[in-house]
Amino acid sequence: MATITGSSIGTAPLEASSDAEAACSPGGRVPLVALLGRAERAFNAEFDRRLARTEFASLSLAHSRNVLRHLGSGPIRASQITAMSEVSKQALSQQIAQLERAGYVSVTADPADHRARVLALTATGERAHRLVEQLFVAIEDDWISSLGEDVVRLRLILTRLLAQLPTGAACAPAGSDRQG
Repeated sequence: MATITGSSIGTAPLEASSDAEAACSPGGRVPLVALLGRAERAFNAEFDRRLARTEFASLSLAHSRNVLRHLGSGPIRASQITAMSEVSKQALSQQIAQLERAGYVSVTADPADHRARVLALTATGERAHRLVEQLFVAIEDDWISSLGEDVVRLRLILTRLLAQLPTGAACAPAGSDRQG
């Protein structure tokens, strides 16, 4: 099994548990992308579980990931969120409409271009945004409590990996490299 040596970041080598890998993939080594996907799904499930126990149970991770996170710094055009998002314009429009009906965002015409829509968090949306940020930190902190500095090292390694990708590739929406 390959190791990720920590010499470049000043830590001891990391090795995946062969027992854990074997349990997840009886046929052999699990591709890294599959492990990352499983970790993301586990994080998402925990986020949804925790969010469901709050006053914001009507929110979803998709609402948080695709819309709310872009509004934390203030009002923004819907078209700007679409450009930064990893979902289709139609899916984003549906999420915006759901958030507006639920009272999390307000949608107004842009004074500079009345065809454009400007989104802003309402007071309820601001509270939800703060809670979502707290949940993300709390889940990651729980993982650190459970796994120790390995989570911190994993974050550092992934950040370094993404920094080495061609400019923009690390931040590009999924599927943006497809033709047609």
